Amino acid sequence: MKPVNRHLLIEKIEEEQEQSHSTFLLPEDYTKKTEERYTAVKIIEVSEDSEKFHEYHRGRLCIVETSMINEVRHTGVTYNIIGENYVVLLSGD
Repeated sequence: MKPVNRHLLIEKIEEEQEQSHSTFLLPEDYTKKTEERYTAVKIIEVSEDSEKFHEYHRGRLCIVETSMINEVRHTGVTYNIIGENYVVLLSGD
């Protein structure tokens, strides 16, 4: 699949979770924040009409707004896409 309309096809980079061994008393209705505001991803494919990203950006790591990642499921495959304007940092290599 190829993204269109200034979107990027991305792959989420799984980060290792820190293990905490501290003990705290928390309210019963407390819910742990499970999602970080930003996520590291790898650019897999770039839309042809993208204004900021081009073919040479494929394979580069970047940081995006987590809440703006869209999961699209089609024929048993899940694709992650994001609009190019939600990329906040791009690796220099």
